[in-house]
Amino acid sequence: MEPNKRNKPATLIIIAVAVIAMLIIFYFILLAIFPDLFQTLPTGEVQPVTN
Repeated sequence: MEPNKRNKPATLIIIAVAVIAMLIIFYFILLAIFPDLFQTLPTGEVQPVTN
């Protein structure tokens, strides 16, 4: 019998997913340590339009 061949994702895909996960974790660590750092980021709140 022939052994089962498994599909493996490409190495670049694994590295990309790992980097994205590490960036998300790093963001939350920065958010916990420096909460004032992200106060100036836009949050998508609706602003009145002045003409």
